[in-house]
This record gives sequence, C-alpha cells and structure tokens, in this order.
Amino acid sequence: MIISDSTAGPGRHVARGHLLALDGVRGLAILMVIGSHAFESNYEARGVLVSAIGHFLYYGLFGVDLFFVLSGFLITGILFDSLKDEGYFRKFYARRALRIFPLYYGVLAACLLLTYPLHLHWGDMGWLLVFYLQNLHPMKIMSFSPGAGIGLYHFWSLAVEEQFYLVWPAIVFLIRDKRKLMVTTLAASSMALLLRLVLLMEGASPFAMHVTMVCRADSLMLGGTLAMLYRSSQWPRVQRLAPWGFWGATAVMLAYILVLQPLLAAHGSYGPLWGSGVQYTVLAVGFACLLAWSLRAGSVCSWLFQLKWMRFLGKYSYGLYVLHVLVLSVMNLPLRAVLLGVTHSKLVAVVGAGLTSLAVSIVAAYASYHLYEKPFLNLKHRFDYARGKLNHGSPDDAYVEPRVSQG
Repeated sequence: MIISDSTAGPGRHVARGHLLALDGVRGLAILMVIGSHAFESNYEARGVLVSAIGHFLYYGLFGVDLFFVLSGFLITGILFDSLKDEGYFRKFYARRALRIFPLYYGVLAACLLLTYPLHLHWGDMGWLLVFYLQNLHPMKIMSFSPGAGIGLYHFWSLAVEEQFYLVWPAIVFLIRDKRKLMVTTLAASSMALLLRLVLLMEGASPFAMHVTMVCRADSLMLGGTLAMLYRSSQWPRVQRLAPWGFWGATAVMLAYILVLQPLLAAHGSYGPLWGSGVQYTVLAVGFACLLAWSLRAGSVCSWLFQLKWMRFLGKYSYGLYVLHVLVLSVMNLPLRAVLLGVTHSKLVAVVGAGLTSLAVSIVAAYASYHLYEKPFLNLKHRFDYARGKLNHGSPDDAYVEPRVSQG
C-alpha cells in the first residue's frame, strides 16, 4: 500500500508534482481488494451470471499487485528525483513514517489494549507485527486473527512494502544513474520470477512466495522501471504502447482463468507454475502498462482515474486497506445473517452486507484520516525536499512532458 508522498505544485517529477490520475488508480486498487473480501461467498449454485460476477470479484485480490506496481513507480521516482537533496535518507524515511506508522501502530496498540478483555491470543505474531516481519510466518499471517472480530491477515502486504522501503533507497542512492537503475529493476524483476520457479520446483509453499518481498519484487521493480522510463525520451513511445501491453496481459490472464485453469482442475492440478510463478509477472506488466496509459493525456484511463469519486477513494485508500478487514470481521457475517433472516435471499444478504461494510469502511477511513492521521501528516512539511535540488537526470535524454493540472 502506498499513499502519495507528493506535494502540490508545478513540475512533472513525482517528488514534486501530483499526478491526479494515480489517485484514481489507488481508488481502483482498493475497490478490487475490498470487493474480493467483502463479497466472498459460494456462488456456484446461484446461476451463471451470479457465478461469473462472484468470480470476477474474487480476482479483485490482484489489487494488491496493482498497489505494488504503483508503489515501485512512486517510490523509485521520489528516490531518484531527490538524490541531490542533502537529506535524502532522513527526509524519505521521515515522510514515510509520518504517513504509515500512526495508523498501523495505532491499530496494533488498540488491539493490544483489548487483549485482556477480549481474551486475544497473539503468540509470536505480536512481536513480528511490531517489526513488520509478519510475513516470516506465511501460513499463519494469511489467516491470522488474534480473536473473534479482529482480522489482521491483510497486514502481510504492509510487511512487503516496509521491507521494500528499507532496502531500496540505499540501492538507488548507490546506483544513481538512470540507465543503470533501469537495468537493475529489470534484472531484479527477472530474478524474482526465476526464484519463484526454482522454489516451486524444490517444493516450496506457494503461500511463502506470495508474502515474501524478494519473491514479489517483480511487481515493485517493474514499477521502478516505469519510473525511469517516465523520465526518459522513450516515454511517448511507452504511452503509445501501453494500451496494447495492458490488453495483452489481460488476454493472457483470461486465457488462463477461463481455459487453462478448468483443464488443469479437471486433471487434478492447480497449475502452480502459473499461479505462483508466471502470473505475478504478467500482472506486473499489465498494471505497469495501465499506469502508463492512465498518464497519457486525453486517454480513457486518464479520464476514468481523474473522476472525483475514484480520486476520493484513492485519497483514503491506505486507511481503507488497514481498516476494512477489521470492519468486515466485526459486522459482515452477523449482518449477512440478519439480512438472510429478513429477506430469505443469500444473494441479497451477501450484497447488502458487503455494500454496508464498504460504506462503514469508507466512513472509518475518512474519520481516521481527518481526526487522527492528519496532525502527523501536517508534520511532513518539515521534511520537504529542497527546491532546486531535484535530480533531473541526463539532459540529453530528458523528456519534458506537457504540464497537467496539479492537485
């Protein structure tokens, strides 16, 4: 998960400018994730249309992959643009901490305070959560709940992000060169794919690869590749090719889901080389193309992702991600039971409870942002990047993009 670390103002660099369409991309990502959780049910016996919609919502779990690609794009851009700033490390980590830590540790603190009255059981996961190491226990974190009504299984992705923040700034600082960074991101992405394939052949758990940062690095790194292309003379060409790349990746995904997966299931196989191997890279390529498409002025993606309601969801996406599972844990199943008793329709119960949980999650994220997180965010101005010290790369390959509206 990442919320924009940009400041309003002119300029095309991520460390300074605010790319409006990316707020909408966050909005799409969080809708996908919440949809996969809030409407989870058994749709097989509800007819072809309902079953198709149910499976469509299930694949909203790929929203996490979209968040990873977006994170790689923004973080790599911020780091590269601020290489000449004297407070490179200090400012980056201070701004990240002010954005991420208050809500994350606030939720953990609230849960820990409820340990005795609610008879919660943490085991060794409590300490791992404190240090963003929860993905060291992949099987456990994927279903972790210290007690009834408190689900924290989605926190695995926050560990992946935080571990990325820990190591990537030093690598960017040491490499510094745009072309070398592009080569590094492509090489690291390829290594992540290769590592997953090797581990699968050695019998490693797909869950372990799903939550491990080095195994998911292709999503983060291809976002970084896109950040370097965004700052190069190749950017117009990338934008022209982006729709083709997105639809190509989508076609590959649909071919697997609709054709190959049923064939494998009929023969008693779940296709691990695809599902835990190649699939992550295909998703990363597709989502990187979606980001490039969204930044193409006048495109349908640019229009869609700049809609106010999409940007609204994007603005509060971090709070929505952190809080929505807690909301679902408390109210979704009980509300389904009530609606089922009143309407005698499982479909109405699932949809009604899901939409209500989504609405409550939005209210909770909005309140958290304005009543709790904002005082911390207001401190970020103390760590603004110095004007005139942004790294613009080599003048011979710089591409100056037409200025877009700022926000």
